[in-house]
Amino acid sequence: MAIDKAIDSAQLDADLTSVANAIRTKGGTSAALAFPAGFVSAVEAIETGGGGYTADEIASGVEPSGAITVTATKLKNYAFYDCAEITSLVITNDIPWKNWGSYAFANCTSLTTVDAPNLTQLREKIFKGCAKLKDCNFPKVTKIDGDQVIEGTAVETLVFPAFTGGVYSNALRNNKSLATVDLNACTSLGGNCFSGCTVLSNLVIRGDAVTQMGNISTFTNTPFASGGSGGTLYVPSARIEDFKSATNWSTILGYGNNKILPIEGSIYETQYADGTPIT
Repeated sequence: MAIDKAIDSAQLDADLTSVANAIRTKGGTSAALAFPAGFVSAVEAIETGGGGYTADEIASGVEPSGAITVTATKLKNYAFYDCAEITSLVITNDIPWKNWGSYAFANCTSLTTVDAPNLTQLREKIFKGCAKLKDCNFPKVTKIDGDQVIEGTAVETLVFPAFTGGVYSNALRNNKSLATVDLNACTSLGGNCFSGCTVLSNLVIRGDAVTQMGNISTFTNTPFASGGSGGTLYVPSARIEDFKSATNWSTILGYGNNKILPIEGSIYETQYADGTPIT
């Protein structure tokens, strides 16, 4: 016996068109979609995440505000550039080196906090000009690869408990409130990477080898510079003499107001080592 099943074809067409348009928006394309193969591949290509902004949504020019979550694994150049209404940011995923865009969050002038629990690196100019940025959480970042990465912010303390790479030239310059940096097992400091950090007085390095310093411009216009008020370098006690005799460190540590002290027995021995902030 045949079953008579009424189908509202007009409504079905409208629904399919809405779905197709949503997929086109996700993919940033107006191309026709073939069914079913086009739908299947288009749906599979959509970024997944916990309701945050995906790479395709970012590319479509959304203008977010308030507290936002970014679930993308790729950021284009200027993805959130000049989004003055963003106040806090969570980046849930890691972003591979080739998928980073310059100026991704630059000039987000209301941004105060960044929580990036899975990022393994920071790329160029991503937080440049975020004048109110003060609190950052980067527990898995291993290197800072690019210039002006965090510049012109209100950050007072930067802690990288998993850091094992280098800090690029000019990467952290001109942060006028930055007083303490913990770089774990940092391998190198690029020229001018702290230039203009006018209150930087505590630098913590925990590695078993001396951190290479390209030239003394690393500390231009900081308390560590010649004639400055003085800064303190904290390193493992077994490395103190090595730092004192190392190229460029010998010059910096020779300035009368600078000190080098063992981490052991200091406030930094356990604090920050696992990312726990000093209270």
